[in-house]
Amino acid sequence: MSEERHLFTLHGVWSGNSDGDGMLTSPRGTNLPFGVPEAFGGKPGRTNPEELLLGAVIACYSITLSILAEKRRLPLERIVVDAEGEVVRQPNRVLKFSAIRLRSKLFLVNADEDQQRTALECAHKAEEYCMISCALRGNVEVSVEPEIAEA
Repeated sequence: MSEERHLFTLHGVWSGNSDGDGMLTSPRGTNLPFGVPEAFGGKPGRTNPEELLLGAVIACYSITLSILAEKRRLPLERIVVDAEGEVVRQPNRVLKFSAIRLRSKLFLVNADEDQQRTALECAHKAEEYCMISCALRGNVEVSVEPEIAEA
């Protein structure tokens, strides 16, 4: 059986030196300005690679969790995720993501105890199955702290 493959593209342009300006453009024409994070002396009002990585983890995790919940027929109405990424400066002075913590809140409609338990299991499995988390695994510790909320 041959391997299933998919190709995703994004266009980026950087202008100037280290305090310059970047622009990402999707194939659909969506533009997203980016630059050096303010924490590292960058200009305000733009996203940065650190936030983009957290965004990719949140998006992938949320989509994966919604698919798992649908397959288990859970009454999941909404997922709210807050992500925290920890970046450390290593002895060689290189900055590296060391950890990403996801705090997810699963809003269930009239869920019984079994459904709530299953939803929490799915919340952890979603991190295991998310392709972005899989890409980071072994290099960045990704953890999930899910909780159930009544919709």
